[in-house]
Amino acid sequence: MKIYLDNSFLNRPFDEPSLGWNRLEADALFLILERIKENKLYLVDSSVIGYENSFNPAPERKKFVDEVIKVSIEYVNLDDAIRRRATEMQKTLKLSAIDALHVACAEATGVDFFLTCDYTVIKRYQGTMRVVSPLEFIHEYEKYHLA
Repeated sequence: MKIYLDNSFLNRPFDEPSLGWNRLEADALFLILERIKENKLYLVDSSVIGYENSFNPAPERKKFVDEVIKVSIEYVNLDDAIRRRATEMQKTLKLSAIDALHVACAEATGVDFFLTCDYTVIKRYQGTMRVVSPLEFIHEYEKYHLA
């Protein structure tokens, strides 16, 4: 099963653990990383992840994301088709430019799940792949794959 983790989720371990779902979502990330190391999940990386991470002002966050994406099995670079799809999603779904680029990259690689902590993206996305929160993904994955 191929998955794409956007930067909001990749940075979750550094967010304030006492606020809302931050701690649970951080734990979900580490569980997902274990499944990736076990070759039960396959991570897709993109130039958009690297681009967004290059602006991260916190060196420890930046280094963490750089390390996580090293285990990806596939890399997608922006091309004209991805840019067009992202522009379409900006207009029709009112996604931000960076969110639309992440989603378009994930679609282009045919991932099964796009995981994000950005609930606006989850609510607005309309397309072929599943866009879910980390906790929703863990619930589904664990129920069907680790019984």
